[in-house]
Amino acid sequence: MDDQRVRVDEATMRTWAEIALKIRAASHIVHTVSIPKSGSAFATTDDLYPTESSSQWAREPLRSAVDHLSTWANHAVPLEQHDGQVVVHYGFRWTFTLIRAALEGTAQSMQLTQAKSTHECVARLIRAVRDDVHQEIKAWTAFGRDISGLQARAERHAVEAEKWAQWGKPAATLPDMVSLLRSGASYEKVDPSGIEAMWRTCSAATHGKAWAVRELQVFTDEREWRPGQFHSTGYPDPVKLTRMLDETTDFLNLAVIRYLIRMGADVARELRGGILAAAERTPSTDGGALVSAMRSQFEAESATEP
Repeated sequence: MDDQRVRVDEATMRTWAEIALKIRAASHIVHTVSIPKSGSAFATTDDLYPTESSSQWAREPLRSAVDHLSTWANHAVPLEQHDGQVVVHYGFRWTFTLIRAALEGTAQSMQLTQAKSTHECVARLIRAVRDDVHQEIKAWTAFGRDISGLQARAERHAVEAEKWAQWGKPAATLPDMVSLLRSGASYEKVDPSGIEAMWRTCSAATHGKAWAVRELQVFTDEREWRPGQFHSTGYPDPVKLTRMLDETTDFLNLAVIRYLIRMGADVARELRGGILAAAERTPSTDGGALVSAMRSQFEAESATEP
């Protein structure tokens, strides 16, 4: 398979610009709303289990998700544009790798933000920490490093997990990624099979699986190099790529809203602020008229809220 450089058509670019705006709005929110408001659900769980911070453990995977999607946005819809600039998409695996990472970050944040109570959130937090330490021990063992300190930390959290067992399974590792994705999607009333299928397809692209090449590309040429076997030239299917980007960004935004709720933030105000901040950074051809109108509308909406 050979990759082909393809110019992105104007209709697709308009849709990509909308997706990029949503990604940058989410990024602004996640990077600015970092400390839970006093009395919020996350402030309570942070106090209940001060050894670790549930708010920061929920925030970090969201940062990963927005950072990965922002990499695509900065390539496809750059913030600095020049007259006559043309977006050319080359290669296809890297984009789906970013989508996969964003889905995984989103699901891991939801594992905490979708907890039904502060006590359940603490139980889930301990499990997330234990999983993290478990993975770090594996890495340090491979490095040949001393793991005694990590083992002691793991043992402390194992003891704590038992104390919170009535609110969550005291397991040393998180559920597998498919389970996290399906659980997060079901809670938000998003089709869990659709999210799973998207993740599996992106994973296949990430790992160089042959079926992902056929699933995710449009082919323009085939050259038989031996009887019955062909080298194919193609490019990412713009419809499938755009749909996956849009659905992943929407899934991420649901996680951002859950995060804001548990942080005790004013959800509507933060969402408006994120959109406005992203719009102000986006190159425009109207001299900023649309952004000004948007700001006026948001200010009017804020004035009428209790």
